[in-house]
Amino acid sequence: MSNIYTYRYSGPAAYHSLVGQIMASLGFVGGHRPAPTGAAVLLREENRRFFLQCTYGNGHTAQHFSATVKGTDIPRQVKRELLHWYDQWQGKTRGPWGILTGVRPTKLVHRLWDQGHSEETIENILQEEYEVAKETARFLVNMARLQRPYVAVQPKRAALYIGIPYCSGHCLYCSFPSRQVTHEPVSRLSRFAEALVKDVEDWAALCAQYDLQVQSIYIGGGTPTCLSVQFLQPLLQVVQQHFSSAGEWTVEAGRPDTATLEKLTLLRRCGVNRISVNPQTMQQSLLDRLGRNHRVEDIYDMYEHCRQLGFPVINMDFIAGLPQQTVVDMEENMKIVCQLQAENVTIHTLALKKSAPLFQHPLRQYIPEAATVEKMLAICRQYLRHNGYIPYYMYRQKYMATNFANIGYARPGTISTYNIEMMEERQTVLAAGPGGATKFLTGPYSLAKLYEPKDIDAYIQALPDKIQERHRMCARIYGGEDT
Repeated sequence: MSNIYTYRYSGPAAYHSLVGQIMASLGFVGGHRPAPTGAAVLLREENRRFFLQCTYGNGHTAQHFSATVKGTDIPRQVKRELLHWYDQWQGKTRGPWGILTGVRPTKLVHRLWDQGHSEETIENILQEEYEVAKETARFLVNMARLQRPYVAVQPKRAALYIGIPYCSGHCLYCSFPSRQVTHEPVSRLSRFAEALVKDVEDWAALCAQYDLQVQSIYIGGGTPTCLSVQFLQPLLQVVQQHFSSAGEWTVEAGRPDTATLEKLTLLRRCGVNRISVNPQTMQQSLLDRLGRNHRVEDIYDMYEHCRQLGFPVINMDFIAGLPQQTVVDMEENMKIVCQLQAENVTIHTLALKKSAPLFQHPLRQYIPEAATVEKMLAICRQYLRHNGYIPYYMYRQKYMATNFANIGYARPGTISTYNIEMMEERQTVLAAGPGGATKFLTGPYSLAKLYEPKDIDAYIQALPDKIQERHRMCARIYGGEDT
């Protein structure tokens, strides 16, 4: 749908999130926006039976659907009906992902594997119960098989995520609520940096108290390297002091306009062994339109600095489906990354979100058609596999209105265990920084969660209370006296 349409839902609150996710996967936005209604969903329960109704429309035509929802898995039946009704209205058929609309498709495969199903049975379940295409089912099973050694549940194993919500500028496609570091007073940056160090130090104390073993560290954002050395160095040093035994330490250096040789040298000296250099695309005209204020040459310079400093693993991110991007552009991107021989390559597909500037920008009309994006992704698969990369983790955007996925590729021996364990939710993740989501693994499929405020000032103010709350949670989950 080229226009913006909202959806309305009436029914039990317990199903509102499910319906919202389904509608978002079809391109509808929440009803709080001033846009015409494109879908109205009604779910009614009577005597343990559910009655589902939906009207799809575009202001000119509308189609009404209704059904009695039966079976033991009501959410799946609701999803199936709403998706198939939409396909009928649009004159389409289900794509390769069938009725899978969740963020983590391989998570379902691991769950089926845990239940003792064979690979063949899992493929059949994906095809018959979730309507996944045969090739996609095989792809998911192959990826899950590769991941199996990394998803064994170990309650005392953890990852540490540190979020730095600052950037040097706001890219047109980005929905992340980051602040521009150049607009921040030094006093606020100083308060943030001090709070973040305190946050990490408290996690270190809890890890020591409850014998939690941090095996991977990920510093993301935003763009962490947009902070000056003055603020980066104390954070890196406290991480190095308390978590030096971690086997993986990744930093998103992202934009080359932020990653000076001095900062890269500091990262490597402190023990960072994985770094992300994220060009997104290698055409200067596209970079300029997207608000990425650097030259293509800067990407090459940053990459060369990372090589000279001896970072064992370099990741490069690319986005397929950018406004005015062509198949030729994406092929050029793949030729370049394969020539550079980055150890990891992550291919994202543009998922346009309401909070991204592009959502209301004139360039939105130049986003490539789905068929063009599919050609881009096919080229990515062809080049990367031919050059020895294997797809090892994936996720789909919650609001991805197409049949695409974001896929991480790696050369043998360079897989990021953090990416797998975080995506499959088989490991405790300790989060520091604004917007952080701590997830304590409390059972094979259960997590206890603690969220930090996204706003930086609110995060700083709430940190003492959040620290007390996490201490109580650790005492409850891991036992012992909470000091």
